[in-house]
Amino acid sequence: MILNALPDLLTFQRQTRLTADLKSRLEQTSREAVTGRREDIAQAVNGDVGSVHLLEKALNDIKVDSRINALSGARIDLMSSSLRAVRGVVNGLDITALAALTIPDDFGIGTVSKQAEANLRSVMSLLSTTHGSRKLFSGDATDQIPLANPDTLLADITSIMQIEPDADSIEIALDVYFNDPDGGFAQNIYQGGDGTAPPSFLADGSSVEFAVKANDQALRDTLRGLAVLATAQNTQYDIKGSEFSDVFSSGASILGKGMAAVIKIEGNLGVSAGLIENANTQQAAEQLIIGQALNAVIGRDQFEAAAELKQLEAQLEASYLVTSRLANLSLTNFIR
Repeated sequence: MILNALPDLLTFQRQTRLTADLKSRLEQTSREAVTGRREDIAQAVNGDVGSVHLLEKALNDIKVDSRINALSGARIDLMSSSLRAVRGVVNGLDITALAALTIPDDFGIGTVSKQAEANLRSVMSLLSTTHGSRKLFSGDATDQIPLANPDTLLADITSIMQIEPDADSIEIALDVYFNDPDGGFAQNIYQGGDGTAPPSFLADGSSVEFAVKANDQALRDTLRGLAVLATAQNTQYDIKGSEFSDVFSSGASILGKGMAAVIKIEGNLGVSAGLIENANTQQAAEQLIIGQALNAVIGRDQFEAAAELKQLEAQLEASYLVTSRLANLSLTNFIR
């Protein structure tokens, strides 16, 4: 009878390789149980890895587009909210101003003037709204505050009220100040860019424009109306006279015109918001379809992976035990 006290080297090495293989499969299955995706993609698709990469790229493109949509949507929402707040601040002051002219007195006119100045400051502040570091109403100069200090505008309009000899001259001077490219508003007040901010492009090829600037006609008319109402008493005209009435009513009329135009701008922004919402809906559907296609190719049932994981753990434990016993074989242990 021949006793071999030493473990069979070949058996030991084979058992060691088996243990290493089980450990590797255990780690792979663990990851698959967590991610729900197969680790060995090439094996899962029989070598057609290119099709998987195309599906993954399509999903990544949708994620990038979704981030752009979210950013664009946030900007549109902030711009709409700011303009809505502008309308809320003015809140029918043009009608109140015209009503004050029906029985003109220092108290009624003075109250409207003070309210107009306060509203002017609020509106100019609202038009300085930012998204991150981006000034939303500054056109393509997104790093510049769009409007100068309200005191500068009030001082300029006060000067016009004091210098011009009559209501017609005041109206002409105001037209030049607010509407001429070389006028005071363009030179002293608006500090943004001449161009519009870059648009955002949607996946379907359409674009979302950020064309609203603080020097748009609607906003210039709004600021003009508020500034006139705030400074009209500096004309030194009798508030019960026709000259003062012409100046004051003109300011109220321009303010009402500006507010009506602001509503149209809000409508245009609403259209842009709708485009973004439609794009998000379409991309969500595409993401679902592509995700399902990708999962059908490389997906791994997590419950199945968990069951296999338990089985591998048991096999690995048994393999460790066998390997340990092979390593400890000796003549003494065999005799025992």
